[in-house]
Amino acid sequence: MSNNGKLSQSFIDNNENVNEDQAMEMIVRAEQKIKAIEQERNDDEKLAAAKQITKDLNAGYSAAIKYEKAKISFLLEKIEEIQGDNVNPTSSLRQ
Repeated sequence: MSNNGKLSQSFIDNNENVNEDQAMEMIVRAEQKIKAIEQERNDDEKLAAAKQITKDLNAGYSAAIKYEKAKISFLLEKIEEIQGDNVNPTSSLRQ
């Protein structure tokens, strides 16, 4: 049984002999806590603002990367068009 190091040893020790009903009750409580934490996270205005800042800051980089990729795609198509499935004998690509 793996807990991936996320559980404290005391939790493991305290619940080593938990019965099925207790385990189910603990699962329900944990799921309720998860919902509450997720709602709190969704309502966190500072986190939302930070996400928006990150999105805004990334936009310039993403646009620049997309532009460079579009140039590469265009130029590869031009090379393919020029070659006509044959590498140009004077091309530096011929080896």
